[in-house]
Amino acid sequence: MSVEKSVMGAGLGADMARTWHKWATAAAVLCLLGSVCIRLILFPHFESQFLTTGPNGRETPESVGLAYERVKIPSLNRTLDGYLVQVPPACELKVALLIFHGVRETISEWVKAQRFLYDHCVSSVVFDYSGHGDSSRPGTFKYLNEDAVAAYSWFASRFADDTRRCILGHSMGNGPMLQSLPGFRPMPACVVVANAFSSLRDAGVHRGTPRIFSYVMPDVWNNVDNVSHDHAPLLVVGSDADSVNPIAMGQRIFEAAPEPKEIVVLHGFKHNALYQNPSEQWWTPVFQFLRGEKRRLSR
Repeated sequence: MSVEKSVMGAGLGADMARTWHKWATAAAVLCLLGSVCIRLILFPHFESQFLTTGPNGRETPESVGLAYERVKIPSLNRTLDGYLVQVPPACELKVALLIFHGVRETISEWVKAQRFLYDHCVSSVVFDYSGHGDSSRPGTFKYLNEDAVAAYSWFASRFADDTRRCILGHSMGNGPMLQSLPGFRPMPACVVVANAFSSLRDAGVHRGTPRIFSYVMPDVWNNVDNVSHDHAPLLVVGSDADSVNPIAMGQRIFEAAPEPKEIVVLHGFKHNALYQNPSEQWWTPVFQFLRGEKRRLSR
């Protein structure tokens, strides 16, 4: 009798294990399907809200006393709006900077920075991605990555090989810039990563999104992963007073990057200081880097 009960108990246990396994498998499948459904439904909405601005503002480089060219950059079947400011031939060292601006910004907000760059003998191009300012609609992650390649190709064609062609990403702009960097031809002379998030997921969590929900978002613009493909000299710049993208995120990017690389930790500057209130204190280490000057490493 005891043997019979033991056999029955073993059979019941096996049945329960199989049932539990089926339920666990079903729950996992439902969770996966739910995650996919949420991603398909919510992600396009998030994308359109995150990557769209109103029209460009009235400010142009002319507003700050500069001659400039209003450029239209082709990006597949789209057109990107931009400002080109070139420095006079009297500048001894030819340096040009392509700027990848931040989220929900437009080129009109960067004219003071372009004036500051001009005053330091650096030519500049700032452009609006798809969905931003007066560029073509809509803005999507895919389109912004394509725009980055198109903008750099146009930029490289406008400045001869005797010019140090460098790129700078600010905040969100580092995402498409670093994602698309392997497609830049020829390779830029130097890369500046300013006020960057480590990944879009990390940025969402820092802004209050529960981490469990962040995994619903596709892992786009992981700057820590993407910087490993950079083979140009790299400068990472951040501030200890940046509450939008803490300097710890920039340090993670720096640690993941191959040599040659430098990091500068500034003190007391808010997130958008480089273009809203450009100053010698913020820009001096960047100018030294753009010119290829040796400087003491600050960590």
